[in-house]
Amino acid sequence: MLPTIEDIAVKTIVSVDINVALKEAIKIMASSNHRNLVVIEKISSSQTNFYLLTINDLIEYKLGNINENILLKELNLTKAKTLKKDINILSVLNEVDSTDKYMVIVENNKLIGILSYTDIINNIDPKILMKKQTIATLILQYKATTTYENTSTIQAIRLMKDNNSDSIIMIDDEHKAIGIFTTKDFITLINKNSDLSKPISNYMTKPVYTLNEHSTISEAIDFIRDKHFKRIVVTNDLDEITGILTQKELLRIIYNKWIDFIKEEGNRISKMNEELLTKANKLEEKASFDFLTKLYNRSKFNSFLDYEISKANRYKEQYLSVLLVDIDYFKNVNDTYGHLVGDNILQEVSKILTICSRDTDIVARWGGEEFILMLPQTDIEQAYLVAQKLRATVEKHKFDEVKHITCSIGVAQFHKNETKETLFKRVDDALYKAKKAGRNRVELEDITD
Repeated sequence: MLPTIEDIAVKTIVSVDINVALKEAIKIMASSNHRNLVVIEKISSSQTNFYLLTINDLIEYKLGNINENILLKELNLTKAKTLKKDINILSVLNEVDSTDKYMVIVENNKLIGILSYTDIINNIDPKILMKKQTIATLILQYKATTTYENTSTIQAIRLMKDNNSDSIIMIDDEHKAIGIFTTKDFITLINKNSDLSKPISNYMTKPVYTLNEHSTISEAIDFIRDKHFKRIVVTNDLDEITGILTQKELLRIIYNKWIDFIKEEGNRISKMNEELLTKANKLEEKASFDFLTKLYNRSKFNSFLDYEISKANRYKEQYLSVLLVDIDYFKNVNDTYGHLVGDNILQEVSKILTICSRDTDIVARWGGEEFILMLPQTDIEQAYLVAQKLRATVEKHKFDEVKHITCSIGVAQFHKNETKETLFKRVDDALYKAKKAGRNRVELEDITD
């Protein structure tokens, strides 16, 4: 029998009334060692609203200089998702791609429990996973947010916010982890009113416990369970950071494996199986990644670009450049060697683009043999150098089936208040110019446009 959410939920709940001050709520979070707080708003004897005060909220308030004496009811808190206590763990797995990291369990208008990703992951049997699959195949797009130990704490916090990350890793010159700062550490800092201008090394936790990229998914789950961590810092055989996996990403992987398990449950859960498969199809349609290359897809890239364009329009000296990459004569590869070889070429090129890009860059498959890169804080001169490096790396790379592959690249810089479509048109024209000029070259946008 599958466990229900009441069986696995945390019954010891840290909560606070909506009429208390933010300062008092922070003290409660710090003393109870919790990243999230349930805020209760009693409307009447028959109606109660539940909200969440999260670590992300605290970061926003701190960076926005919000007065800590403000009452919680004056803040725009996130309303908590409520669940019935008899829902089983399979149904809850449908929530892993939502924004509801924490869900509250309510019965007769009373709070009886809270459910988190930690509770779910601690109750999933890793035996159902493919034990031969390693996390090296999963971390291509899960880049860690990194900085150096002499970075100021406030700047490190901004990096976490800009990258939508719940942690930042301090590295040395060899890209090896020497410390980590998490949202849990942030709560302690603001509760103690610590000096955020000091280097992040003053507040980071060390050493950093890491997991080799050749570990299996089952070993990754055991690692999180045993260490009681929210994330896994992944390294290669040289102890260099190759990525970071959070509980959310692991749950997404586990969910896919559970689909097969559902089929074996037979008539007892046949109706639930049908509903889950329908939802799985919807999740697949909304997926953020290209299936073949494991890069972001066009839709996800557009959402990242919209965010960066809004920043570029909002702030001065906020540069943004885009590279459009096309594999030269790719149709000939497919026609001569077949589509399987063509797919291998696309995968190899995607790895080159990812490895040669920075943590803050976004790499995506644009369609067919085209790739697109977004380079925040990069003007067109710097973007041109990046493009030349990518072009040269592809040209020098030894592909297994086709010995020599080249690419053409168009480069354009975002101009304030222009539309996204205008930017795409200019970078596409630059790519066309590169191909027309003989291919295996980089061309800049036409600044006379």
